[in-house]
Amino acid sequence: MIDTIAALSTASGPGAIGILRISGRNTIKIATTLLFKNNTPLTESYLMENKRSAIFCDFIFEGKPFDQIVFLFFPAPNSYTGEDLGEFHLHGNPILLKKALDAIFQTGARPAGHGEFTKRAFLNGKLSLTGAEAIGRLIEARSRYELELSQKNVFGELSKLASKIRSDLISLKAECEAEIDFSTEDLTFESLEQRKERMIALRDLCSSLLQNSERAEKLILQSTVVLFGAPNTGKSSLMNLLIGKDRSIISDIPGTTRDYIAEDITLDGLPIRLVDTAGVRETSDQIEILGIERSEREADSANLRLILIDVSQTLDRKKFINAYRNRLPGSILVANKIDIPHPDWNRKEWEEDSKSLSFQIAEVSCKTKLGLGDLLSLLKDRLSAKEALEDVVLLEERQSFHIRAIYNHLAEAVGLLESSAPAEIYIQEINSALREIGEVNGRVDNEEILGRIFSKFCVGK
Repeated sequence: MIDTIAALSTASGPGAIGILRISGRNTIKIATTLLFKNNTPLTESYLMENKRSAIFCDFIFEGKPFDQIVFLFFPAPNSYTGEDLGEFHLHGNPILLKKALDAIFQTGARPAGHGEFTKRAFLNGKLSLTGAEAIGRLIEARSRYELELSQKNVFGELSKLASKIRSDLISLKAECEAEIDFSTEDLTFESLEQRKERMIALRDLCSSLLQNSERAEKLILQSTVVLFGAPNTGKSSLMNLLIGKDRSIISDIPGTTRDYIAEDITLDGLPIRLVDTAGVRETSDQIEILGIERSEREADSANLRLILIDVSQTLDRKKFINAYRNRLPGSILVANKIDIPHPDWNRKEWEEDSKSLSFQIAEVSCKTKLGLGDLLSLLKDRLSAKEALEDVVLLEERQSFHIRAIYNHLAEAVGLLESSAPAEIYIQEINSALREIGEVNGRVDNEEILGRIFSKFCVGK
């Protein structure tokens, strides 16, 4: 690249360290202009002698000291971007970092665009396109599953699969072309049945990739957990306890919560949308009725329902079971106020119903936090994926598009072969599939497509 780019590469806001990154042909010029050691500017030869080493020095601009910093220099081509690259490690004061970045701009760099460092790494052959996209997902991972899956792609899992598909397609193409070119020669080629089996195997591999990726997306999407039940059972208290702050109003007056209240939390790496709903009861209050209707819709669409009961009060078990029969299957019945249970509370009787209606029971006290750990473990167990991730590869939307196209071309090729079409016809589908796998692997010349991919990255990446 001709110009030199610069950006803040650490998160915005105060911190112990803030890193400014520069990349391009003016990296050495900028570093030797701004960095001093014992009041003497650093030289190009000094930087080359200390490449990839931490250099303790002073950041000085126009005679004014900014900070004592650590500078790292990575000469091309052995850097993240493949260009001369430098990192200024300053103290993490946002005002200081902005002033230092402005000084870098005034010394010969321009602001980097979103993902421009990684885009240069891709264009300079330091990263595959699938690897570059995986880095973006790695940074933004919302759960441990998304992190694990993006790590697999950073280390080349998808790139290896794409290379295998490409290699198998080339082999298929070569066999078909050989049959076309040497059809009059006395040569032996694979049988049409063998060729079809190879096409089907490749087609099924693409299908498996797409299905597993869809399954992976479901694993990493936010789960909705709804707190549901009658008024004054402790839904708002449990909500506040789980999110660690007073978000829902707590009152002994029934009908305090008129509408559902939602908060996003993370439970052991699992992103959860926690919803506190209006207490379900018979009422003539029109506003409360609307709130109850919304609560029921939320409960019906939830990934998991926590149905609360107050065990400090007498409760007609059979009446409750009949009233909640449609929503109990798959739910967790949270028996709240277990620290002061009513003599009528008998867990064993409820467990008989839990077996027939397929729900689980958790005893808690929102006041003393008794049983909270068991409830959290139950939540994690219910929301965690039971499936192994070893064979799952996460596809970005762009990658899924091309893999699906390859599947369609191979399915068409199989159909043509089965209808006794000549190799000259179905080889066109194989050629089209090869063009698509090239797009997955990163043989992309369209600047608009590249811009769309890297625009999702943060500026310093």
